[in-house]
Amino acid sequence: MKSLFNINADTAGFFTSMLCAIHCSAVPVLISLGLLGSGTWLHNHMIDWVVIGFGIIIASYSLLGDFVRKHRNLLPLGMAFTGFLFLLIGMIEHHGWMLLFSVAGGLLVASAHLINHRIGRMCTAKSN
Repeated sequence: MKSLFNINADTAGFFTSMLCAIHCSAVPVLISLGLLGSGTWLHNHMIDWVVIGFGIIIASYSLLGDFVRKHRNLLPLGMAFTGFLFLLIGMIEHHGWMLLFSVAGGLLVASAHLINHRIGRMCTAKSN
């Protein structure tokens, strides 16, 4: 049971970002097909803002912490910043490009966590 609550911040950030990308791509398609006619709570923008807020908190903790303590590599931070910028543009732009920016933003943030985790593991392996 102990391992259930021992979750790496990069893992949490990756899964949160991937869920965001899946949500942003699937919900509009399902609504347009009429499959979520009464499920408008799934496309509530307040939920989107809360998920983005949690994503920023998790990314700040994970990416900034590893940058300061481990590797000093700006790539994950730059990718996450660009991803969150895309997510914010996607939230503001409600026509046409919203889907593209939101999915790209979620995937960029998820990729930033993957790269941060790999860079951190390489630094830990070199120090041993």
